[in-house]
Amino acid sequence: MQSIIGFISDFGLEDTWVGVCHAVVYRACPQARVVDLGHQIPPFDIRKGAAMAVAGVHQLPEAIHLVVVDPGVGGGRRDLCIVTRNGTRLVGPDNGVLVPAALRAGGIDQVYAIEPDKIDFREPSPTFHARDVLAPAAAALACGIDPSSLGVPVDQRTLVPGPFELAHLEGGHMVAEVIESDRFGSLRLSISANELRAHGLWAERIEFGFGHLIINVPLARTFADVAEGEPVALVDSSGWLTLSVRMGDAAERYGVEPGAVARVGIPR
Repeated sequence: MQSIIGFISDFGLEDTWVGVCHAVVYRACPQARVVDLGHQIPPFDIRKGAAMAVAGVHQLPEAIHLVVVDPGVGGGRRDLCIVTRNGTRLVGPDNGVLVPAALRAGGIDQVYAIEPDKIDFREPSPTFHARDVLAPAAAALACGIDPSSLGVPVDQRTLVPGPFELAHLEGGHMVAEVIESDRFGSLRLSISANELRAHGLWAERIEFGFGHLIINVPLARTFADVAEGEPVALVDSSGWLTLSVRMGDAAERYGVEPGAVARVGIPR
């Protein structure tokens, strides 16, 4: 069976980095299939990388996820393979970029610090672990190597925390963080559809509170359920609660940026 490796990075497409990582995977495991989920993350933006990893895991839970947003490369941080309770495997640096996706995929079951000498006899480049450690590790997993063979077990309590937290219940509201604003200006919050339903917040209308700004909008199935220019809440293809404006830009209209805290509830 062909294994899919979902590849996310902040490498862009102007240089050779993405293509070289593809080549490394194919050389080590010809039957693997690398799927580029996105390489236009702003440089060093761990939050955006983590958000994209969550989206990838939500849509491709059976894949191996190679996530490289790594401003600390070569500086002593660990290279990791995380196995979730649902069986999803993630490979990337220990800088928090993998953690939200692992939690979204059932929680962390096992963690291994990848040891380069178990993958290749050569010393890895201090500036390109994606090529010399992480891509080879993803290729090994794709060829059936057990994650425990990649390195030594790690206590998950020692991992660098994720760049954003998942939602929690507080006084009848869900308190969540704005994970990101996508290219259309829609605001993704760290609340899943299951959490909305579990806490009784799935209703015809929903209220977002950003400080003193209160936004009361319909909770709809899709953008077209409201008129052009009108705000709407929906669960997007990444599985997150999202505040959007049909044919508009919610982030610009409301002046809300990633990292903002939102209180979400049912209007009184």
